[in-house]
Amino acid sequence: MTEGTVSPAAPSTNNPGFLAMVWGVLAKPRITFATLRHGSSRAWIILAILGMILVTLPIIASGPITTQQTRDQLEEQFQNQPGFEDSGVDVEQAASFATSPILTTVVPAVFAAIGRVLSWLLWAGALYLLASMVGGNSTFLQVFQVVIWAWLPYMLRAVLQAVYITATQTLITNPGLSGFASVPTPDPSDPFGTLPTTGEAILQAFLGQIDIYLFWNLALLTIGITAVTKLSWRKSFGLVLIVWVVFMAVRLIFTAVSTNLASGFVGA
Repeated sequence: MTEGTVSPAAPSTNNPGFLAMVWGVLAKPRITFATLRHGSSRAWIILAILGMILVTLPIIASGPITTQQTRDQLEEQFQNQPGFEDSGVDVEQAASFATSPILTTVVPAVFAAIGRVLSWLLWAGALYLLASMVGGNSTFLQVFQVVIWAWLPYMLRAVLQAVYITATQTLITNPGLSGFASVPTPDPSDPFGTLPTTGEAILQAFLGQIDIYLFWNLALLTIGITAVTKLSWRKSFGLVLIVWVVFMAVRLIFTAVSTNLASGFVGA
């Protein structure tokens, strides 16, 4: 017996506008994602551009705070470094150069936007390949659109984070459930003296990804992949879960390697 699902009836139009798609994904995702199989709407392009902008908002909002904190730390380190003042280098000028807005805000924002596009491509490529292997019937563009529309929860999170940072002038230091990780509190006067162990860093990185927006995103991906590939929701959920686990494993491996390198650099 072939496993399948009954696809929801498509709405009266196969090309809903941008706002209609946004509302549809949030309020009635099954019907809305079904339009991606037969429609030719390019509203996803608008969302992709908007997503690249929104991902930079928390970085821009936290830029002034990060810059000031980093400048204070550098000035203190420079002043306490033996022979630095005798070198003729102005402490404040050196700290200002190291905390230039280009380095603290512009560059991270650009990399965040580029990283978001690469993330969408990787997710879409992996899901399309796996879906094709288990009998899915879709195009890469359809899966790519699902991935972008399913990222709406994270776009909403970026806006809320930017508003919170701007309103409170406080950085978000423990995203997700990372506050439950037993990681030593950094000492502002010696930021490299309290590095977490590899296990602590891995646990913090993992818990930092766990929040309500993750589950919302995975749910939308499952619904969207089911709609465009004609696979059962069980198969679609399995594919989404496999891709998430693989990418999470890569993230944690990178965290472990970078933590070990940092510990070795400071002689920990």
